[in-house]
Amino acid sequence: MDLILAFPVIVGLLYILSFSFVFLFRGNSNNKPRFPPGKTGWPFVGEAPEFVASGRNGTPDRFVRERMEKFSPEVFKTSLAGETIAVFCGPSGNKFLFSNENKLIGSWWPPTIEKIITSKDSQTDFTLLIKKLRKILLEFIKPEALQKYVPIMDCMAMQHLEREWSSASNNTVKAFPLIKKFTFELVCRLFLSIEDPNQVASFADKFAIVSAGLLAVPIDFPGTTFNRAIKAANFIRKELSPILKERRDQLAEKKVVAARDLLSQILITTDEDGKHLTEMEVGDMILGILEASHDTVSTVITFVLYYLADHPDVYAQVLAALFDGTDTVPLIIYNNNPLSQIN
Repeated sequence: MDLILAFPVIVGLLYILSFSFVFLFRGNSNNKPRFPPGKTGWPFVGEAPEFVASGRNGTPDRFVRERMEKFSPEVFKTSLAGETIAVFCGPSGNKFLFSNENKLIGSWWPPTIEKIITSKDSQTDFTLLIKKLRKILLEFIKPEALQKYVPIMDCMAMQHLEREWSSASNNTVKAFPLIKKFTFELVCRLFLSIEDPNQVASFADKFAIVSAGLLAVPIDFPGTTFNRAIKAANFIRKELSPILKERRDQLAEKKVVAARDLLSQILITTDEDGKHLTEMEVGDMILGILEASHDTVSTVITFVLYYLADHPDVYAQVLAALFDGTDTVPLIIYNNNPLSQIN
């Protein structure tokens, strides 16, 4: 009974303490950074629920569009992954970002991504690791190199469609899971030369767990999504270790061509002092590449298929540009790509 009577007093004291804390530690408002217009949503989770909901409803652009209309068509403020962030919109925003990288703007990654992708014993800064990887990738995905991958991609795509899509029951295909499976198989083949379907499937299962933890609440406690993601990432590193060692030995004995795949390119890369990347750095790079290919590319392909099916006129233009009235697909020249002229 005494506790019930004292409850209003306790609540009042908590309110007083809360406001006192805010006024005591808010500091000089003149020294606070100026943020663009917008809102940060709920404490801790920010606007993540709205962001995720718009994606699950099939309208991922709605989250950005609504805030552009409400706050600013150029830049607005929100809160995702536990951080207050600014979202730049339109061509002017893209130009500002890409022309000021490492000047006014620096690369930043959510702490959850850093903790999962990089091993706990890593001595290399995550941002520096990404810069090294980007430099290697630019050489690997040059137009001349991409043309060499087309026959492999074409063959794997036809095999995948025949195996997974043509045999679908009830004439119904769940596109996104199958596209995700295909892109992951393709990345394993092109980047790592891994063709064993059992090994690819094992990696894919673990990467599904890793993906779920990247934007999860960063509580590293047994049973949490974040903890499971860390364990899955460690498992993948362990499985990659013998692959890296075998490839190093093959390169040292000149049993494989250095430019065969991305893994070989990473292993032969040296820094300014002529030193090769450590096994830990290589493992983190490969983990990051595989994770990046697990969802993002699959999502883009899925939306392309969805909108082509939803807009028959555009689909007809794509077919016309590709086949040009013949039964064979012409070679697409990068400097004169007919697909770029489709309205």
